[in-house]
Amino acid sequence: MKIQRPFNTKKEGMVEILVYKEKNVFVGVCLTFDIVEEGSDPLVVLRSIKEAVQLHLDTVIKNNMSDDLLNRYAPLPYWKKYFEATKKMQVASLKKSTNFAIVSPYQRSVIPEFA
Repeated sequence: MKIQRPFNTKKEGMVEILVYKEKNVFVGVCLTFDIVEEGSDPLVVLRSIKEAVQLHLDTVIKNNMSDDLLNRYAPLPYWKKYFEATKKMQVASLKKSTNFAIVSPYQRSVIPEFA
């Protein structure tokens, strides 16, 4: 399975995030930038991964770094978990789900605070 996503640029793009439980810890992954955070509380992990993503975006844009840094995808096992989680969430209510998956567009003029 080869992961194919739209090519992100400093002007616009898409960020995909997954938070899931693995044994006794929650793992947050930005699949688009290959950033990983861990913690004991899923909402804290989600907030932490969002902050890391925002910092990464800000750094790449401010320093006019290569767009390749906005397309540095996480390893395939994380993507498999992401696709499994999004499929499960389509059929289950969010109350019963322990996974979070976020897809958030961004634009250079206004980089949104992730919901």
